[in-house]
Amino acid sequence: MELNKKEIEEIQEKLLMVYRFISQNNTFNKFYCQGLDVNYCSNHNESMVSKLMELDHSEELLKNCIIELEDMKTPEEPLNPENFQEFVLNQDWNLLLKKYGMKTLEDVRKLDLEILLELL
Repeated sequence: MELNKKEIEEIQEKLLMVYRFISQNNTFNKFYCQGLDVNYCSNHNESMVSKLMELDHSEELLKNCIIELEDMKTPEEPLNPENFQEFVLNQDWNLLLKKYGMKTLEDVRKLDLEILLELL
């Protein structure tokens, strides 16, 4: 499947939001729930984000996908894994939330991620 630059950018933005959401949840769980058996109740248990959260290495998987998409967007300036956190921090999160009709990062489960399934 051939993607144009706009489609690549949209997929990357969505993956960035999913990455940040999962990363924040993992950090929260490591800090507050270490050693506890915590079960979360969610109305969105079947969402792709929920399934990604269950994977052990979801952050690394998402990070690699985001880096590959950035390389597709701008092959002359590849994104190094060492610069990834800086790249994530430089995103305009308020603009991304507004662009996709989200009030908070918690709304990431409502994102339309169907194009990702098509690519897989």
